[in-house]
Amino acid sequence: MCSAKQPEYFFDRSLGKASAARLRDLGWTIHLIADFYQHDATRIPDEEWIAEGCSRGWLLLTKDKRIRYREHELSALEAGHLFCLASGNLGLDEMARRFVDAERAMLAATHRASVGFWHVHAGGRITKMWP
Repeated sequence: MCSAKQPEYFFDRSLGKASAARLRDLGWTIHLIADFYQHDATRIPDEEWIAEGCSRGWLLLTKDKRIRYREHELSALEAGHLFCLASGNLGLDEMARRFVDAERAMLAATHRASVGFWHVHAGGRITKMWP
């Protein structure tokens, strides 16, 4: 029997609550940004929710590729991992499928590197985009 702690994920609002529900149905522990911030965090800068998720040791999930170009957001990653869908124009089922397919690679990446911004592609492939 494996006693390893199951990963927990912090879901950016860009992914939507319905796609989070699909992952929860598969047994994933998903924390919604709306559970921590009023107005679904629409008034919260990305660096704030990123720092919050990192401080809790959660893996961050988003589809906002622009984060990797913003110094404030990247500096908030401090020893955290943010996984971003490489394609943002996906249906709810496909968004969930990409994360499920990539879960093994995402967990391996967190053991290899202390920090990172990763793109999640079809077929379970991920690529490190930063640093």
